[in-house]
Amino acid sequence: ARALFVFNIFLKSKLSEYSYFIYTPLVTRSKKKYFWRLFLGGVFMYGINISHNLWSGRDLTHPITGEFDFFLLLQGQNILTTLALLLLLIWGIDTIRKGQISKFQRVGIIFGLIVLLPFLVISEGGLYELPIALIFYFFRGNFKRIALAVSLVCGLLLAHTLFNYFTISDIGSLYQVLTFSNEYMMISVLPFIYYYNGERGGTGARWQKELFYYFYPIHLVVIYLLQDFLIGSF
Repeated sequence: ARALFVFNIFLKSKLSEYSYFIYTPLVTRSKKKYFWRLFLGGVFMYGINISHNLWSGRDLTHPITGEFDFFLLLQGQNILTTLALLLLLIWGIDTIRKGQISKFQRVGIIFGLIVLLPFLVISEGGLYELPIALIFYFFRGNFKRIALAVSLVCGLLLAHTLFNYFTISDIGSLYQVLTFSNEYMMISVLPFIYYYNGERGGTGARWQKELFYYFYPIHLVVIYLLQDFLIGSF
C-alpha cells in the first residue's frame, strides 16, 4: 500500500511536468508537429483502449438506460489526448494575447477554445491539469508565483478530499481516501521545476525525443495485461 501511495505521487508529479513543458520553447518550436504527435498518439491509445475493452469483455451498457454506451468503450488511460488539448488551449490563448491577428481570427479562436473546453474537462485528468497548465503559462519564469498558485490549487483539492472523508459514510479509511483521491499531490512537481535548468537533456537524438511516445502505450498494454491476468479475465 505504501508503494502504491509513492507511485501515485510520482504519477501526479509527472502529469504536472507534462503540463509544464507544454509551453516551453523546447517543445513548441514546431507547435503543429508537436500537436500532431500528441494527437495521433492519443488516437492510437483510443485504439488500444477500445481493443482492450472489447477483448476483456467489459460491460459496455449504460447503468441507467441499459443500452450500449460508446464512452465506456473509450474508457482507459490516455494522457496524450489531454496534452494535445492543453497545447491547443495554450496555443490559442497565446495567439490572442500576441494580438497579431485580425478581429475575425480572434473571434474564431475564442469560439474554438469555448468548444474545446468541455472536451478538455472530460479528458483524462483534464479537470485538474487545466488550472495547473494555465498557472504554468501565465506565471512562466516566476517560480514564486507558480509555487504559490499550485500550492493554493492543491490545498483546495486536499481540503475537498478531506471534506469527502469526514462527510461521506463508508468511504474507506483516511489512508485509502488520500491514496486514491490524490490530485492534491500535483504539488510534488514544484521541486522538479525549481531545479530544472532550462536545458534539453540527453544528446538530442531522435530516439530520445520519441521515447515517451513508445513507452507510454507499451507500459499501459503491460499494465492492462497484468490487470486482466490478476482478475482472471484470461
